[in-house]
Amino acid sequence: MPKRIQAISAVLAAITVFLCGCGDNTPHTTDVQSTAGETTDVISVDISQIVTDDGTEPVTDAPEEEPLYWEGPHVKSLKIGGVDVSEFTVVCQSSAKTLKKARDELIKYVEAATGVTLKISDGESAHEICIGETDRDTDRVRAARDTLVNNGCAVICDGGRLYLTGADQTGTLYAVYTFLEEQLGCRFYTSKVEEIKFSRGVEVPDGFEYVHSPKLFNRDTFWYDTFEPAFAAKMKINGYVNRNMDAGYGSTIKYAGHFVHSLPYLAGTSTTPNDQPCLTDPAVYEKVLAQVRRLLRGYNDSKIVSVSQNDSFPGALGCQCENCKKLDDEQGTPMGSLLTFVNRIANDIKDEFPDVYVDTLAYRYTRKAPKTLKPADNVIIRLCSIECCFSHPLDDPECPANKEFCEDIEAWSKICKNLFIWDYTTNFMYYVNPFPNLGVLYDNVRFFINHNVIGLYEQGNGQSYSGEFGELRAYLIAKLMWDPDMTRERYYEYMDEFLKGYYGDGWRYIREYIDKTTAKAAEGHIGIYDPIDKIMPFTGTQIKRTAARVEFTKELQALWDKAYEEADDEHKPNVEKSSMQIISASLYTRWYKASSPEKLQHLHELMKKYNITFHRENVRVPDTVDYKTNINQW
Repeated sequence: MPKRIQAISAVLAAITVFLCGCGDNTPHTTDVQSTAGETTDVISVDISQIVTDDGTEPVTDAPEEEPLYWEGPHVKSLKIGGVDVSEFTVVCQSSAKTLKKARDELIKYVEAATGVTLKISDGESAHEICIGETDRDTDRVRAARDTLVNNGCAVICDGGRLYLTGADQTGTLYAVYTFLEEQLGCRFYTSKVEEIKFSRGVEVPDGFEYVHSPKLFNRDTFWYDTFEPAFAAKMKINGYVNRNMDAGYGSTIKYAGHFVHSLPYLAGTSTTPNDQPCLTDPAVYEKVLAQVRRLLRGYNDSKIVSVSQNDSFPGALGCQCENCKKLDDEQGTPMGSLLTFVNRIANDIKDEFPDVYVDTLAYRYTRKAPKTLKPADNVIIRLCSIECCFSHPLDDPECPANKEFCEDIEAWSKICKNLFIWDYTTNFMYYVNPFPNLGVLYDNVRFFINHNVIGLYEQGNGQSYSGEFGELRAYLIAKLMWDPDMTRERYYEYMDEFLKGYYGDGWRYIREYIDKTTAKAAEGHIGIYDPIDKIMPFTGTQIKRTAARVEFTKELQALWDKAYEEADDEHKPNVEKSSMQIISASLYTRWYKASSPEKLQHLHELMKKYNITFHRENVRVPDTVDYKTNINQW
């Protein structure tokens, strides 16, 4: 056989060849499933285009492959340590709700993926899947578990058994979801959208080991979909805000009392923003201390109590009495009086509550770290990024808007043992409008980790399902919080996989939209209260800017139209809901708004259909609207 034919035969033997049988000689891109459930793109070879040295078609013995998609179980074969999964039983030696949930979720998804119903063990057998701590644990399993922290988990195949275990019960539940995702090919995109990848064979070899402890002690988001306990568990979110995980979905880092802005409630003072209690008044201190003790005694499973300033606007300075101002001047920041107060509370409760942290904010006027004062070991400093630019990474040296925040986090990271972050990931004024920060999420989470951050709260639209990219952000943020060391390539793989699973066949148009809006936003600086004019910046005269914006908006709208056209009936609603952002972007600008009552009506109909809140002031669409008369009110 000529060498050229030998090379072609080797290629054909090494890759999967799909014949489309339609007479089209153009190569096609086909999704091919790997044994670990990952999808790869392989160029299908049209053998009619391959000729031998003498001009004749080659002869190939390559068998015709079955199609990638088929009816019934998506995973044709699952073997653990070389043994088919049907030979295994499940061992769970605890009646704890979270461990029983872990066992039941494993059985449920293995059956959905393979068609095999795992039986619960009623005695020792040769092949077992062990959930949590069991009397089957080997030295290797125990040693791995001893290294785990922060709800860390381990998936280990040792001596014919598969062990799914964790640092605690929550970690064990995470081990099950890790196995389902990474080995079995399950994908949990939202609380309502899941899929199982097609695979001809999944192998978990004997000796396999995945051991992971997340670097973040507290992982939380304020995106609406993550309030669903079952989905939060799958995303490995352990934050307490708006979640009740008591049905067996793992534990959360609970607060006693208010999550934030708690001082007015503890001190019995005004809750009006900018109205701060006096932090050197003995009566205020005694009242706050008594309230903190009462809360902690009433919520004995709480890990954190908030003693944090009232909300405030730019320009506020806190109490300006002589005693408070003296402490602030000594430390070069209004944090002087606040941290002195908080440290004192933390010291007075530590003997009764040795495992509790006192959480306070470094927010607006208190953001700057003090000169010499340090937080006590049981104090959490939660630094807030509210003033920052979110079209550029926080550590971008070319972005002057983020310079002071970088200086602040550098200072806090040197003196604070428990540094948390309150980050912002949405447009607070216009939840439905585009907020092209998907390109910087990866950089910013890694930036936080590199500055010793151990708690992260990513605030988004928690008032309703997002009409923009809330579901995508929640997914990507959760992945980053669990594994901030992932590569940038892996981050974008997660993004593309979500887009394909959530939006369907036209997903590439939505990815193109993301890339275009991200690049456009990076030409300027965007904050969380900015109108669309600033988020999509253009230069030149007003006439040129207007023409360019209109043309760009039409280009973006065309991408959504194509995505909707290619989506099937299952995915069209997701495309339609997210496409509200470009309708809103075109409306809420001076040059389109006054001439588009029909478009405004269409947007409001979609907001009603999907129960969307337009912006932070809870503006929802009234039952009746005269769009032509009232258009400028919207």
